[in-house]
Amino acid sequence: MNRRVFVCLTCNRYAPPPEGQPTPGQRLAAAVKAATATAADPVTVRTVVCLNGCPQPCTAALREPGKCVIRFSGLTTDDAAALIEAAALYAGSADGDVPTEALPAALRGKVAGRVSLGAA
Repeated sequence: MNRRVFVCLTCNRYAPPPEGQPTPGQRLAAAVKAATATAADPVTVRTVVCLNGCPQPCTAALREPGKCVIRFSGLTTDDAAALIEAAALYAGSADGDVPTEALPAALRGKVAGRVSLGAA
């Protein structure tokens, strides 16, 4: 099962940390990597420059070719375990359209957007 989480590195672009300190996105990416480092089926963390969640940082997304995209905003390092759980649900779904109520409780109010695949 391919479990992958994309995390925005520039969050929070409107309130950057002091020089030399990691951004909230960098801290989130590190927390997810640390939480999954010893797992039998680890999550791959991909960092990106922007996921368009600037008004509500910190942002991460679940995305795979052929599946809808689920984007979360307002995340903290405390959400790392929930993101890993959501990534497993997402990877196990046929189309990626995991219902909000099936997501970990910590993430249900942080779904910032979904991009579904349209019918061909």
